[in-house]
Amino acid sequence: MVEAAPQIPMPYSGLTLEFPRKDNMYKKKEALPLDEADSLVWKRAFKNDWRENLKHWWVYITGGIMVGICAFGMSKLEDLLVNSNRILLQYVIDVYTENMTLEILLPIISYCSIAAVLGLAAGLLTVYYGPGANGSGVAEMIGYMNGINYPEFIGINTLITKIMGVTLAVSSRLCIGKEGPLAHIGSNLGLLPAYLPIESVKTLQNDYTKRQLIAAGGSAGVAAAFGAPIGGALFAYEMSKPTSFWNF
Repeated sequence: MVEAAPQIPMPYSGLTLEFPRKDNMYKKKEALPLDEADSLVWKRAFKNDWRENLKHWWVYITGGIMVGICAFGMSKLEDLLVNSNRILLQYVIDVYTENMTLEILLPIISYCSIAAVLGLAAGLLTVYYGPGANGSGVAEMIGYMNGINYPEFIGINTLITKIMGVTLAVSSRLCIGKEGPLAHIGSNLGLLPAYLPIESVKTLQNDYTKRQLIAAGGSAGVAAAFGAPIGGALFAYEMSKPTSFWNF
């Protein structure tokens, strides 16, 4: 009888340059089981059903609206944080105009302190609440759309952390953008309508349909980031071109 290999934990950083890797946590990343969508029972159950098609359209439209609202809210929150920071700095400058030393040092200290607090909040949120939001999310999206069940790529913790973390990080003036993260956020929001407490949408909770919803959500996220609807669709097509799942 072959004994199971012991679980060797991954390093804290989550990265290793050694080959072969000393840890074996990567073995938990399994491929998506897509066999049921190719089964004869599945094809007969949902072929040419107008109610099923209507359900799909409703989920896609709802996900797109949610992505648009989320992108709009993130932009407004960033403006609020940046403008509040600017008002505070102007107040510090106006109060300490009589002292030349304080007039120069205090705004710099205040600016750096606020940026550090916002960046620290984003980092702590990612490390301790939603580690699945680490990185841009585009690489994970490519893997998932090509059949890899990437751990914590989809989840409420990941979604909340991605939204708040990106907003705080951008407001802290870090050299990052929202384009890649919005694709990840869109992937989560695109799938969310299929998990609403509605009995009729439970048939959409299969890996074949979920991958299409994630592709559509990622497209909406890229479209919201760049203002390019067709570019968002082409982005999803490019990310998934090694596979044959694309549904025109």
